[in-house]
Amino acid sequence: MPDSGLGSALTAALALLLLLGASAYVGGVARLQRRGDRWPLRHTMAAAAGFGCLAMTLVPPLATGMTFPMHAVRHLLLAMAAPLALALSAPITLALRTLARRPRRILLQLLHGRWTRAVTTAPVVLTLDAGGMFAFYLTPLYSAAHQHPGLAAALSVHMFLAGCLLSWYLAGRDPMPRPVSTRTRLLVLFLAAGSHDLLAKLMYARGLPEHAGSSEHLQVGAQIMFYGGDVVDWVLAAAVLASWYARTGRRLHRRGQLHRLTG
Repeated sequence: MPDSGLGSALTAALALLLLLGASAYVGGVARLQRRGDRWPLRHTMAAAAGFGCLAMTLVPPLATGMTFPMHAVRHLLLAMAAPLALALSAPITLALRTLARRPRRILLQLLHGRWTRAVTTAPVVLTLDAGGMFAFYLTPLYSAAHQHPGLAAALSVHMFLAGCLLSWYLAGRDPMPRPVSTRTRLLVLFLAAGSHDLLAKLMYARGLPEHAGSSEHLQVGAQIMFYGGDVVDWVLAAAVLASWYARTGRRLHRRGQLHRLTG
């Protein structure tokens, strides 16, 4: 039987980390405002949505729901919706604008370090995101996680971080270790979305994961993941195209100004 005491302790630890992250973001925005700098409201709203999605996964009914449909909703919030919202909130940019010189230098070194450059390549991003979900739902990992709270917490953290990496790579408003073309972003999005849909269809058709509930619950959960995942993927696509449009618009604006000056 799962150790409920360990599970409660891990949930409390994750809640504390969430509170610290939200407090750091709010503190950074407040620091900018005190010195008269502007921080876009849309970034703050995205951060609130992201932290709100994470908070929902740590409290009832999602935290205690034992049915597979409840698990599917929790998965969507944890691995897809929250990472996308946080990526759109530009937390790294906020940190770079508010940290002291030494922590800012350390963050820049991490951002442009060899390890960060390695994990922000298209194959690694796709493998960590889609590969992790396939391994979790199509192997005995799902059943094992429900028996071992430590493993469940580790897998939840992995899926959240993998989702953050995918969202940062595709639509994040923070600087990347290397430039990524819009064509590459759209290709990665197409492959990731296709993988999400394929996984949900396999789960629906084959009644997976095993021992996760009745066939009706499994099918409902798979449908939630399929249609909910499509909604998040469409928002991702809109964010990618909006970023491309903004960059293109700035270039056209600069060219127009140059043409007026030299014309």
